[in-house]
Parts: sequence; structure tokens; C-alpha cells
Amino acid sequence: MIETALVELIDRATAECAEQQRADLHGRLRQIRTRVLDPTQLVLVVGESKQGKSALVNAIVNASVCASGDDVTTVVPTLVRYADEPSALLIEHEPTNGPAALDRVPVPIEQVGEQLERAIANGRPVTRGEIGIPRAVLQNGLALMDTPGVGSVSSSLTSTTLSVVAEADALLMVSDATQELTTNELSFLKQATALCPNVALVLPKIDRTPHWRKVLEVNRKHLDNAGIAAKIFPVSANIRMHAMQARDANLNAESGFPPLLEFLKEMAGTHDNMTRRLVAHNVSEALTQVNEALRAELAAQNPRTAAETLIELESAQHRAEDLRRVSARWQKALNDGISELYTDIEFDFRERSWAVLHQVNEAFETADPLVVWDEFLDWLEARLTDAIVETFEWLDLRQARLAELVAKEMLAEHGRDLPALTELRQPEPLGEVPEPKLPPGSEYKRFDQFLTGLRGSYGGVLMFGLITSAFLPLINVVSISAGVLLGLKSLGEDKDLRLRRRQAEAKAAVQRYVEQVIFHVNKEARDAIRGVHRGLHSHYMQITEDAQMEISRAIQEIKRSAERSAVDRDQRAREIRQKLEELAVLQRRATMLTQNRITAA
Repeated sequence: MIETALVELIDRATAECAEQQRADLHGRLRQIRTRVLDPTQLVLVVGESKQGKSALVNAIVNASVCASGDDVTTVVPTLVRYADEPSALLIEHEPTNGPAALDRVPVPIEQVGEQLERAIANGRPVTRGEIGIPRAVLQNGLALMDTPGVGSVSSSLTSTTLSVVAEADALLMVSDATQELTTNELSFLKQATALCPNVALVLPKIDRTPHWRKVLEVNRKHLDNAGIAAKIFPVSANIRMHAMQARDANLNAESGFPPLLEFLKEMAGTHDNMTRRLVAHNVSEALTQVNEALRAELAAQNPRTAAETLIELESAQHRAEDLRRVSARWQKALNDGISELYTDIEFDFRERSWAVLHQVNEAFETADPLVVWDEFLDWLEARLTDAIVETFEWLDLRQARLAELVAKEMLAEHGRDLPALTELRQPEPLGEVPEPKLPPGSEYKRFDQFLTGLRGSYGGVLMFGLITSAFLPLINVVSISAGVLLGLKSLGEDKDLRLRRRQAEAKAAVQRYVEQVIFHVNKEARDAIRGVHRGLHSHYMQITEDAQMEISRAIQEIKRSAERSAVDRDQRAREIRQKLEELAVLQRRATMLTQNRITAA
């Protein structure tokens, strides 16, 4: 009965949004309708990057379902729910097909992280991942969502997380026990609790610091001062995973997870209240926006003089001209920025690679490749890997600067929101390019050394034997001594010549190898920059098109208003007032939801 009333209220509000041609609000309410019909109890796991959110989710469900580690960052939400058999999906949203157009792509569960990274790197519009696993903790409808970093990471990731907070039954705010809550974390918590009051603070990594109890007390004071009512759970994901593997109840209790799991079970009793609040908040917000648009239209029904109409029309046309100029400016700024990015990134990696080659050349001026080759290959791989990482980190910074530069070209009234920038995946070309090898015949064998010494000594014996033949035999002490000396000299010169040749060949082999690496890295960089270009262009083009549509509607409305008679305006004003009364009734019904009362239509 309650569920039916909630759906009916959402449908009424959705119809009003559709009537007013608000596709954004219509799509949002359709998502809320789906959420109401879903018995799942959604718990968001939120926090800044590198705090241990993914590891926490893995520890709760006792499975490595979310990629975690110091070098891993969550860029799109990942939902973990119950399923009889392990499964994984990539959920894609195609903006051109409307807000509710979702494409669900099945992927192997053991490859979900890799497939997700590849899809994002290729520019596919992935909005979240979904993983289903058979776990008792999830069997009663609990679903955990690992979310992108918030606070100090980027405003785009924060907005991505906040966009799903209103749909959640509870939040687990993750802030590791090594430091107290930051200003950014507290700011996010204040925003989040306004949408979802059922919040708990989780302090992971208590096994890494002996001072976590002091941090806990400081955090409790921060929450009290901010007026945030939240339970605090100090935990250790590492201890929990060890306890599950060893089936050790005492170790599991030491991990701090049993109280957290009990909290999640108790949360099931508040599911109905959270659903009411979810519907009340979103329906009220949508109706408020529709109300504002109708009141603005009502104000426009007042009779205008011809001069007023002309001024408004000229103003709208000026805005359209300004928008065209702005569109040309931001597109030029974007294209120029992308061209510079291509050149700068290619030069940057070449410069770093040449620095490595310069060190190689210096090293092989004295070192023997035959002696140090294995150690040298490890060093070369490490240096090139560092160069690749530094280049792509710089590319990440440059794409953020480019987004800000293009945003500055937009007029404030058209929106300067930065797009959700995806962290670029660093290429690994070293596994694709064959390692440089020493040329064949580099080793100087004993027999070859003997022949070289023999050739040199033969000439010495013969020459000095002839010189002393007048008073000594051909082979004598002098000629033999001279032969030995000349043989050793010939052997030394030949060894030195062979060393120089090995060094030159090693330098040439390494240079060919580095050039191949440069080719692969530049190809990956160009692909990444093309993805950046597509993403930025799509984001700002959508803003421009929305502004164009708004101005076009304004111009059409001014023209219709000028052509409309006084009788038509009065009729339209009565229709708007009647519609406002109907919306007020719906808003009162939405408000009553938070008071645990459902009214009939």
C-alpha cells in the first residue's frame, strides 16, 4: 500500500515535469521510481582517495571484488549486491538517448577492473560497475556501493558521489585512522547528511598506527562541533581478511568489523523511512523547480508595451550573439590547447627518453656491456617506467588545466562546471617491445685470445730473431722475450678494440629500443589526448546546446507573447495559477512523507 502510494506520487510529479518539458527532472524521478520498487538497502561507502574504501567493501563481503591498493583509484561507482552466481556488469549511459537510457554490458567477474579501466580509457560513457556475489551479509537486500574520492580529490568526483547520496539508505564515511578528519571531509559530511541522515564514520587501518584511539576521540569532537550525529567504527580490513581466512573469531573481533556489520543489519529496520525521505526530497525539489518556471511564465503574462517587447527581444538576440561568440572562443581554446598538448607531451617524453640515453652513453664509455648487461636492463626498465609515469602524470595535470581554461571562456550564466575528468591509464609498452640484446659474438673466447697473442708474438720472434741472427740463433732469449711482449700488446689492443665495438653496438641497440618505446608511448598519448578532446568537447557542447535551447525558447515565448491577445494571456494566467495550486497539493503530500503519513490522491 505504502509503496503504491509512493509510486503514484512520483508518477504524478513525473507527469508534471514532462508537461513542462523538463527532461532532466523527468529522468531523475524515473530513477527514483526504480529505486522505490527495488527492495535493496543501498549503503554508500564514501571518502577521499587512498583512505581504504575499496578494501573496506572487500572486507565486509570477504571477497576481493573492488580493486584496491596504493596505486588504484576508484573513478566510477561500483555496486556490490547479492547474486546466486558471481557476475559483473558495466552500466553505460548514453546522453544522446535521454537520461534513462542505460546499457548493461556483462563482463567476466575476474576481469571487471581491467574491463572498467579499458572502457573509460576508450571514452565509453560508463556510469558504474555492478558485481553480484553469493554472500550471506548481502542476502537480505544489503548492497554496498564503492564511490569515487571526494573532498580534496576534485569537484567532479565529489559531484559524482553526491549525485547518488540522495538515493542511499545509509553512508559509511571512510577516513583512515592515521589522521583526524580534514576540513574537506567535514564539509562533505555536512552536505551528505542533508540528503541522507543515516551516517556512520569508519576509521580503517587501525593496524597501521598505535595512536588510532586519540584520532577517534578527536574525530568524535569534530562531529559533535559540526552537529553531525554519526557512530564511529575503528576497523582493520587486513586483520578482518586474515581472520576470515583462518576462521579465527577472536581475530575477527579484534578487526572491529562485528559492530559495523551489526549496524548494517539494524539499518534494515529504517529502510521504509529512508525511502519516504528519498521520495519526499526528490519530488519536492523537482516540483520547486517547475514552480519557479511557472511563476516566471505567470509574471510574463502581464500586458507589455511594444517598446518593452522590443527591448526583451533585442536582449534575447544579444544573448544569442554572445553565445555564438562564446562558442567560437571555447572551441578555439580547446582546439589550440589540444594541439599544444600533442606537441608538448610528445616533446616531454622524448626529452625524458633522451636524458636516459645520455646516461646510457656515459655509462658505456667505461662499462663493459658483457659484464653489466643484466643489471643494466633492470636499470633501463626502471628509468623508462619512471619517465612514462611522469609524462602521464603531467598529462593528467594538463587536461585539468585545459578544462579550466576552456571553462573560463564560458559566460558565467551559461555555466562553468568542470567535466568529470577520468584519470588517464598509463601505458605499459615495455612488455610489447623486445628487450635490447647484445650482438652475437660479443664474448671473447680463450681460443680466440690465444690466436691473437700467437699472431702478435710470431712477428716479434721473427723480427728480433733476424736482427740477432748474426751472432745468435733465430729463436733465442731476445726474440722469445720480444715475441711475448708483442703478443701481449696485440692481445691488449684487440681486447680494447672489441670492448669499444661492444660499447658502440650496445649503445645502438639501446637507442633502437628506446625509439620503439617512444613510438608506442606517443601512440598511447595521442589516443589519450583524443579521448580528452572528445570528453571536453562533449561536455562544453552540451552546455552550449542547452543555452541555445533556452535562448531559443525565450525568443519564441517573447514572439508568442507579443502575438497573444489580452484574452489569451488571461486564459494562460488562469491555467498557470490552477497548475500552481495542483503542484502545491503535490508538495504538501511530499512533505507529509517525512511525517510518516501517506495521503490519498
